[in-house]
Amino acid sequence: MLVRRLTLAVAALAAIVALPACGGGADELPPDLTPASGTASATPAGAASPTPRIGPSPALGGYVTLITPNNGQILSQLDTQSPNPSKPRGVCFQADFKDLEQTGLWFRMAVDDKEVTVELVWLVTNRESPTGGRACFAPPEGLKVGRHTAAVSVQNPSNAAEPPRQIVAWAFDVTP
Repeated sequence: MLVRRLTLAVAALAAIVALPACGGGADELPPDLTPASGTASATPAGAASPTPRIGPSPALGGYVTLITPNNGQILSQLDTQSPNPSKPRGVCFQADFKDLEQTGLWFRMAVDDKEVTVELVWLVTNRESPTGGRACFAPPEGLKVGRHTAAVSVQNPSNAAEPPRQIVAWAFDVTP
């Protein structure tokens, strides 16, 4: 049941990232630049990468206060590598644990439609009673070249039926 719920949450996060900007005019993505399958994943190396506007930046604050890379940012593959686990780089977010008894257990992350929560490296302000921290998905080899999506959901780990308290989704590009 929990696996099914998690799969649905990741799919919902991916759908949020894949949605074009709402409204009409210059803010709307042309139909030929919208992902055909409705999913958001890395563009394979050598393939024509659409470089349109990615969409609006996510609303930060509350529990997720900072994301890196930023929405729409272009960074090198070297910048996504994390050879030192105590100084992780890659896809990261800053978390505020206010009102959360189980701190980091409330935060779930997906990168390119794959849940990576168990692979997160956490750096917290204080081990005994942390008030916040930084979590990174930091594969040693880095991310593949192309467009990537990321999403963080703040969900009650003790009550799967409770709706998420916050969802933050964004996209960025990795170059050689």
